[in-house]
Amino acid sequence: MPSQSKPPKKTLCIIGDSHLGSVKRALDAGLVDMAGFDTEFWGAQGPAFRQLNLIDGAYRAQTPQAAEAVLQINGRGRAHVAPGDFDIFLFYGARLRMAEFMPPMLHHMARPNGAISRAVLAAATERFVRGTRAARVAMHFAEAGARVYFAPTPLFTDGVIDFEKARWAVRDFPLAWAADVPQRAPLWQALSDIFAAAGVGFVPQPEDTICRGVFTKADYAPEGALDARDVVHKSPEFAALMMRACLAALN
Repeated sequence: MPSQSKPPKKTLCIIGDSHLGSVKRALDAGLVDMAGFDTEFWGAQGPAFRQLNLIDGAYRAQTPQAAEAVLQINGRGRAHVAPGDFDIFLFYGARLRMAEFMPPMLHHMARPNGAISRAVLAAATERFVRGTRAARVAMHFAEAGARVYFAPTPLFTDGVIDFEKARWAVRDFPLAWAADVPQRAPLWQALSDIFAAAGVGFVPQPEDTICRGVFTKADYAPEGALDARDVVHKSPEFAALMMRACLAALN
């Protein structure tokens, strides 16, 4: 019988900010089967991520500090990425913060006479999405012919701090805390629609990771979250759930 060669691996570039750390740990721990992909990471942590921009058709660092951060994250000497460099791009986290979008929208919609039309919801969602640079870069890559997906920064983690007392904007939208799946569904759909119109696949936070309307379950807090009061980052287990959802979207 003739030998059957394995199909070539698809090249995947995961672009993001500090949330890439949990993805790396999930992959290193074998929590996600990435056997069919040759995977690279690209991006920067903290303030350096804001120093990445679309320049001459590629995503590049604008400062030496950001360029150093990119090379450290990537580990393969790739200083910039362009639409034709990979089979698939996944923007992960990348400053598209659901904690800034979901609470005010859900709070407004829960108020008496707070119902909004599809057109108004679409306009508000597009304004939010296009206000995020990485989302605009993802859309540019898709327009240039790349296959692109976007997984947003998840909701704040419950149980880490007292959100009723902390100076976080989420406390100002208490009606959102009672939201459930049907209330969140139109917002996830609006986000998906905006990205789809630009040729980008959107991967929402899994509903079974959400509690109390606008929070991620405490189970997904990373190690040391309580001491660091870190409500933003998530555990490798959460990253694994997101990555499995992303891989399902790719198929």
